[in-house]
Amino acid sequence: MMHPLRGLGLAVSLLLASTLAAAPNARAQSTPSTAAYVYIQIQGAEGAVYGFSVSSTAQLNAISGSPFKPAGQIAGSTPTKFFTAGKDLLHSYGIGANGVIEPQLAQMPVFEYGGSVCGSSANGQNGAVLDHSGKYIFVLMENGNPQIANCSAYQTYEIENDGAFLFAGDIAYAGGGDWSLVSILGNEKYAYYTNVPLQTDSAEAFQRDASGALQGMTQFSWSTPTLNGGWYDVFAPDASPTGNYLVLQLYPYYVNHTDLPQLASYTVDDKGSISTTNTSSNMPTSALYIPGSSVTPGSTFSPAGNLYALYADNGVGNAASGIEIYNFNGAAPLALYKTLLTDTPIGQVAWDSSNHLYAISQSTNTLYVFTVTPASVTEDTSISIGSPYKMIVVSE
Repeated sequence: MMHPLRGLGLAVSLLLASTLAAAPNARAQSTPSTAAYVYIQIQGAEGAVYGFSVSSTAQLNAISGSPFKPAGQIAGSTPTKFFTAGKDLLHSYGIGANGVIEPQLAQMPVFEYGGSVCGSSANGQNGAVLDHSGKYIFVLMENGNPQIANCSAYQTYEIENDGAFLFAGDIAYAGGGDWSLVSILGNEKYAYYTNVPLQTDSAEAFQRDASGALQGMTQFSWSTPTLNGGWYDVFAPDASPTGNYLVLQLYPYYVNHTDLPQLASYTVDDKGSISTTNTSSNMPTSALYIPGSSVTPGSTFSPAGNLYALYADNGVGNAASGIEIYNFNGAAPLALYKTLLTDTPIGQVAWDSSNHLYAISQSTNTLYVFTVTPASVTEDTSISIGSPYKMIVVSE
């Protein structure tokens, strides 16, 4: 960074040198370091990808060469590799200096491997999830074969150092219903999902085998708290990136109607089963839901695992749109901490490891950036970006 006094003449330079000599504790001003890179795909799963570097003070700068045009829907990234899922191909790309998305490294035809019987090469796969290590990616296949009712499958691919994909295995169920995308526990041993649509009271789990592939669990157990006059439907498991914990959205169901969801903290035992000591009276209730709707909130943990963000898009001006941030303390009930952007439809939020929270809204065509700690919340900046569809944040 050019010092503001540079070029003002020898006298000023000598005065500055004298001042610094007399004040040995003075420090020259420094440029804020890069905290993260943010990638936002616009206008759907085949749209261009805009990239931004984010400083430690949450200032945004466009990455050189942005927007980028990788093939397919963005699926995940490490500091050195970027992944997308096309209709029938997985793709890997390099990440260069300053966050630039480089040319393709490798691709993998997912419909040539096990589990693809549940998908459709015409409609494509149903999403992909990168694990915490960045060494494995899981591809969901479902609703593609009319001859196998409710066929769902997950493929696992190991990611080689050069970006190539190695098929590690698959798991499939006929008649298993539609699956949500898996949420992977921070220790990488277990992954959790629920069936969709909402009206089902089934939480499910996979375990990882020695190859890294997802496999079924024969002894998985779970339960919900007692609800006077009804029961809970469960949805959207979110596994903690630190510690052995899981949050489930519990939807109170009574005859002919569903109430606002409550959030339950579950403990994961050494076999992957989950249990909770939370009760209907001490679990928080989220306002980010319209009873009876099929649109449920999304969620994500902060990297430190001490904050949990819930977000929803229920239309402009609707109080059920926005962000809720909760304090998370293991098995204890979550506690609502802050509400942000109430009435603003939020399609996704993500965190970096420098306490920055990012949110995109397709309705307002905006990227919002906050600094969020357990002690304070500030809105740092917002920028206009047309039709933001999906976002990936990579911490430096």
